Amino acid sequence: MKKILLPIALFAVLGLTACGDEELESACEQADETETCDITKAEICSDEETEQVYYTYNGKKYTDVDKLIDDLCGKQAVNVDRETIRRQLNAQSKRLIDRIRVNAIRTI
Repeated sequence: MKKILLPIALFAVLGLTACGDEELESACEQADETETCDITKAEICSDEETEQVYYTYNGKKYTDVDKLIDDLCGKQAVNVDRETIRRQLNAQSKRLIDRIRVNAIRTI
């Protein structure tokens, strides 16, 4: 009986480890849609070690949310729209960091 269970247990452990590694590789996600401006062209990223959040758009890295909004939305975005977009990006950034933390704990 032990001879049968050991290979099955090893296979299960290796399978779970492989799934955890795939999740950790993804440290970026596409920005959610907003009603005022199409920010889905941007990605929200986080460095897995430092947890520093940054944004990418057209191959350019942004650390300043306002600069990203300027490049994405231009003059269309008024102050109320900018605040809404800023809040949405901040909330999504926090979710990304939380997901990275959970994945890091799972691999320990």
